[in-house]
Amino acid sequence: PYASGSSEGKFINFRGEKIGIKSLKGKNIENVDIAFFCVDEEVSKQFAKKFIDKGVVVIDNSSAFRLDAGIPLVVPEVNADDIGDAMLIANPNCSTIQLVVALSPLIKFGIKRVFVTTYQSISGAGRDALSSFIEEWEDMWDWIENKSLVELVSEHPYADFVPPAHFSNVVPQIGNVVQGNLYKEEYKIIHETRKILNMPGLNIHVTAVRVPVINAHSESVFVEFRTIPSLKDVKDTLSRSEGIEIIEPYPTPVAISGKRKVYIGRIRQEFDEPNIYHLFVVADNLRKGAATNALQIAEIIAKRF
Repeated sequence: PYASGSSEGKFINFRGEKIGIKSLKGKNIENVDIAFFCVDEEVSKQFAKKFIDKGVVVIDNSSAFRLDAGIPLVVPEVNADDIGDAMLIANPNCSTIQLVVALSPLIKFGIKRVFVTTYQSISGAGRDALSSFIEEWEDMWDWIENKSLVELVSEHPYADFVPPAHFSNVVPQIGNVVQGNLYKEEYKIIHETRKILNMPGLNIHVTAVRVPVINAHSESVFVEFRTIPSLKDVKDTLSRSEGIEIIEPYPTPVAISGKRKVYIGRIRQEFDEPNIYHLFVVADNLRKGAATNALQIAEIIAKRF
């Protein structure tokens, strides 16, 4: 493994073996076939080409190349063929991955438009955010012990925090404003979904929300079709699709955290508008939303060697 100079000389444990960390300098790339880039986009932009020039296939987990023309953005259950002989493959945003796994099998019914509201866990914001959330949690319990029920529903010790606190709170902002009134997470989901599904004109609307859940993202998905598929057809199509497991009446983050698939429940058809369906889609954002998806890509690439 490679890292910044501050990590050189340290070790990580992998399958019971201690492996030394090297400082990434660009000139010391050796004995590597596939490189997983788990860094921010600036580091990816700086070093990806250096690896490719050494004949290394790069799977990049950052947002650096996701929307670049000619760079495949891949969810293997959906568009594995896009990998081809590419030397750089982008791993999509976590919320995008579970959404396209759910939508892709339904394309045959003629998707007219999609509305998505995400309920994204704290782990999706990174290690520091998770640590801060746990600290908020500990502080809140100390505060709660001395409060009446009336005080609990009318006060919050973090009410004036900027940015907003996450404990006992729901924050409809992930990232900064990037286009019009879209926050960055919403922009990513919209444009990445269009690219992965090869539907550049897809009518899709997203609201991304951070919720006080430790791990696993949930999405409420509204899909309007051009046809009127039966409820049985929709359920059968989803249940037969790779990487999907149907859980009735519904999946929850707690129930599926640590698992590798995309889990769907609350599949229901609008009574008055039978071409409209609702789905509740849940996946572990650290597994299928990141590491598992990258490993699936690597398994496909490994067949070259």
